[in-house]
Amino acid sequence: MSHDRTPPLDDTYFYDPDKAPGFLISRTAIRLRLGLRRVFLEHGLDVTPEQWGVLLCLWREEGLTQSELADRTVKDRTTITRILDLLEKKGLAARRKDANDRRTFRIHLTEAGRRAREVLFPLVRGYAEKIYADLLDAEFAALETILGKINGRLDELEGEAAP
Repeated sequence: MSHDRTPPLDDTYFYDPDKAPGFLISRTAIRLRLGLRRVFLEHGLDVTPEQWGVLLCLWREEGLTQSELADRTVKDRTTITRILDLLEKKGLAARRKDANDRRTFRIHLTEAGRRAREVLFPLVRGYAEKIYADLLDAEFAALETILGKINGRLDELEGEAAP
């Protein structure tokens, strides 16, 4: 991919935690995850942000494989297996053998998993509204665009590194 402009990245962008984009993004993600966990706990819900992410994928599209869920949530297979074990134990999701490939399991929501959306969505929306309250619509759109570009470039680089 060619770029018309190279961003002005001097040493402060790599070594100053108040300016380094990777550090800022990481710190923000950690704080968002911790805050979301706190919201769930304050409402007596035994759901982690990681489980929320898997449920979110399943509410959008049921019947994903464990591998597809791992890719969409950027989790390794061991971690996604552990999350699914917990969601099954809580009665929110179930693994079903694929009709065409008996070695593959497809993940489906249980009725309780579908109902959990009605409880969790308003909590997450309320939390998000507080966090993003000071962002103008244009700033929020710019944030989405910038993060999308960064993730797109990361996808390209990972593709280049793949054997």
